[in-house]
Amino acid sequence: MDLKEQKGVRKKLYRRRFPPKKKASKPLIFLGLLITVGVVLAFLFPNTIKKTFKEISGFFLPQPQLQKVLIKVNGKETELNDQGILDVLSGDEIDLAEVTTNVLFNWGVTAEIENIQSEVRLDVPINIEGMIEDSLRSSRNGEGKEYQLTFKKEGKQFGFLRMKIIINADDWLIRAKNAEKMEEKVKFLQFARNLNPKSPKISIQLAEVYQILKDNKNAIQEYENAIEADPNNKDILFSLTDLYNRIKDNDGLINTYKRILKLDPKNAIFYNNLGYAYAQKGELSEAEKAYKKALEYAPEDVDFRINLARLAEKAKIYPEAIEEYEKVFKLAPQDKTALYALVELYNQTKNTENLIDTYERLIELEPKNSVFHNNLGLLYQEQKEWNKALKSFREAVKLSPKDSGLRKALASCYLEAGRVEEAINEYEQVISQKSGDTESLYALAELFHERGEKERVIKVYELILITEPENSLIENNLGVIYEEMDKGEQALEHYRKAVSLSSKNVEFRKNLAESLERQGKLEEAIEEYEKVIQYAPQNLSYRLNLGQLYEKTGDLNRALEEYKIIYQMNPDSQEAVERIPALSLKILRQKHKKEE
Repeated sequence: MDLKEQKGVRKKLYRRRFPPKKKASKPLIFLGLLITVGVVLAFLFPNTIKKTFKEISGFFLPQPQLQKVLIKVNGKETELNDQGILDVLSGDEIDLAEVTTNVLFNWGVTAEIENIQSEVRLDVPINIEGMIEDSLRSSRNGEGKEYQLTFKKEGKQFGFLRMKIIINADDWLIRAKNAEKMEEKVKFLQFARNLNPKSPKISIQLAEVYQILKDNKNAIQEYENAIEADPNNKDILFSLTDLYNRIKDNDGLINTYKRILKLDPKNAIFYNNLGYAYAQKGELSEAEKAYKKALEYAPEDVDFRINLARLAEKAKIYPEAIEEYEKVFKLAPQDKTALYALVELYNQTKNTENLIDTYERLIELEPKNSVFHNNLGLLYQEQKEWNKALKSFREAVKLSPKDSGLRKALASCYLEAGRVEEAINEYEQVISQKSGDTESLYALAELFHERGEKERVIKVYELILITEPENSLIENNLGVIYEEMDKGEQALEHYRKAVSLSSKNVEFRKNLAESLERQGKLEEAIEEYEKVIQYAPQNLSYRLNLGQLYEKTGDLNRALEEYKIIYQMNPDSQEAVERIPALSLKILRQKHKKEE
């Protein structure tokens, strides 16, 4: 539609006049014929006639010119000339009110904004949001673009207005809110911040996006920017404490808590938190000051006092730690935290009396805690208060009858108190519940051995071997017991098993060799002693036994050789001094006898 047809174009009024009638002259007749011919030609050859008319009119008429444009901006009219500039903001309402050109009636004149609005008409709003959206989408630096409202005559541009889009921070905030990708949110928010660098709101939004991206460093920086712009905003400082705590930046935490305390100087919680940050950094004296300041404003706060006590404990100032924990117990007698800590401290300082008292306080709070009863029993046992110790141990076993550790503790106390039968009974109870409890089996074996009850020792050793079938020590001990019971063959069986399991154990081989000798198996005994000497060549006793065995079997030369080795190792050996000449003489006589 041509702009001439649109509202607002001014038109001239032509008045008709009626002159006196005259006779048609020849020129008029000629003009009429010419018009008639033109109409016929236009009907028969329309394109040719139109082209010819355009060429003629273009020759006689001036080029189209844009003289002025009246634009209505948010209801207020503004006049612009050709190539004039109009600043446009998001939310503006703009439309063309009037266009003045040198074209008659604006015949064939059109207006458009390329790629935004293909047809701009009078009194119809210009697509401002389209330009804003296009600027936001294509901007590389956060700034707006410039668009041309062009005026054309028959497709040819003859004038334009420059429409400069002014993007503000709010435009980018809206776009960031609607963006789906976090990276785009960051980009748009950064554009917004560039346009309004002192806005805490923008920095906070950026920090929140960085937190989602787990970019703690940049999140902290943005919160710091925000607090610089709004130094009294405690919410920003709270967010900073969370981030500094997350990255374990104690310096950042300390600095932030101090800033919070400037705004809220009597807040005990933040003095406590400041103390904790100092403690984590290792500045214990500063931590102590902060904790005490927290207690100054909240003297009955249990958690603050526990922190102060733990600080003293960490600094190994045990008396102060104990004092604070005892205060905690008085403030909260049902809270076991302080008592647990006191157990460790009284144990560390070897204060048995207070340790006993602390366990008794714990038992008042947890009367069915078998561990507390057991530990109290151990303390009384240490003090040799047998009755109190046994009472505590029995209570522990009563509460947890299937706990073998508790029952063994009771058995041990019985044994130490001289009540052997009761100790044996408790160890046997343990084994009845857990047959493979070797600690109890060894204890029973030792008790039976001390009492000379060999058969019971053997039964216990056999139980141990079920759990530990390759225990060479038990096999050897069984050999010794059978030897003491004059059961040589059974003794040999276990000695051989012990040696097979621990072939380099000299004691086991020596026991086997002696057992073989006692049973008259001298050749085997010699073999074992020879192996024993391989592992213990400096042992004179073993060499002496071997030399004697050689004598018993009639191998005098080898016996003499052993005695000589013994004499070389120990010239004061009475046996070597006596046997060397005696054997030498005996060998000489045997030699003469053979020669005769």
